[in-house]
Amino acid sequence: MTDTANPEQDVAVEALNTLSGVTASSIEGLSEVHSQLTQVRRRRRRGWSWRRIISADDSPNPLAGVTAIAASLAIASAEFRRALAHALRKEGLQLIKIAPLLDVSRQRVGALLRPRRPSSPTS
Repeated sequence: MTDTANPEQDVAVEALNTLSGVTASSIEGLSEVHSQLTQVRRRRRRGWSWRRIISADDSPNPLAGVTAIAASLAIASAEFRRALAHALRKEGLQLIKIAPLLDVSRQRVGALLRPRRPSSPTS
């Protein structure tokens, strides 16, 4: 077992880079959501009804932004967790040792290491 690996062939590094990119774009997106929430709050304080706030043509939809950011982060973090589980297993760690490192159960580590089922094509 070695502490050094070839980063060009490291799937976990690729997943880490993807997660890092998603995190950076999430910061930008959350800044926009924060501005939208401020605008909604301002309108509500001015006495606008919730219906008017939500249905106004120029009204932002902060919930859509938060949902999209959360989904992107969930996907990227799951891919990193899966790649890291494979990398740790390849380094010889047992499932019971990997689980606390990833803050998941031993059973979850087993599921992460199982080959994925091919996704069904959509019509």
